[in-house]
Amino acid sequence: MLILVLGLCAAAAAAAPDDPKTRLEDGEVTVTLRPIAGSSLPEVTARGLIEAPAERIWAIIEDCGQFAKTMQHIARSRELSRQGQTVVCEVEISLPPPLANLVGVTQAVHVVGPPKWSRTWRLLRGDYLVNEGSWTLTRYADDPRRTLAVYRVHAVPKTHLPDALLRYEQRHALPELFRHLRQITKG
Repeated sequence: MLILVLGLCAAAAAAAPDDPKTRLEDGEVTVTLRPIAGSSLPEVTARGLIEAPAERIWAIIEDCGQFAKTMQHIARSRELSRQGQTVVCEVEISLPPPLANLVGVTQAVHVVGPPKWSRTWRLLRGDYLVNEGSWTLTRYADDPRRTLAVYRVHAVPKTHLPDALLRYEQRHALPELFRHLRQITKG
């Protein structure tokens, strides 16, 4: 009997979808880590499908002055300047006590689609050694009501937190961020 049970478990595991498309369509937010030479922290990339038009999601992502209202874990945010597609923002990330919040001033370049909407930023100054990344939105399967969202970030704060704790937070906070975006962009 044990052999039969083990055989059925192995067959079920072999049939389990590991296809990225299936995982996306099942609502999974995939998170991958990529080591960065010379850095103690990896680049983190999250991918998820959001059942909303890219334009609706873009309206949230491009408006850094409203991040304190629209994004999670933001204590305050403001847009410092905007010239064409270049936007300078100051954002304060909330950390749990007794840790001090992190403030960063970044310069972002916006590309407004279709077919692609993107916000790519780099650190100008602040409480980070490195803070660079991007949001990229594309229509999923050419459906204007579904969006593939990709968030990429490599952030190394100047604070003295254990790297393992920072990696844990990055890995688990990103799926939470996607769930939040799904909720606030519902039709």
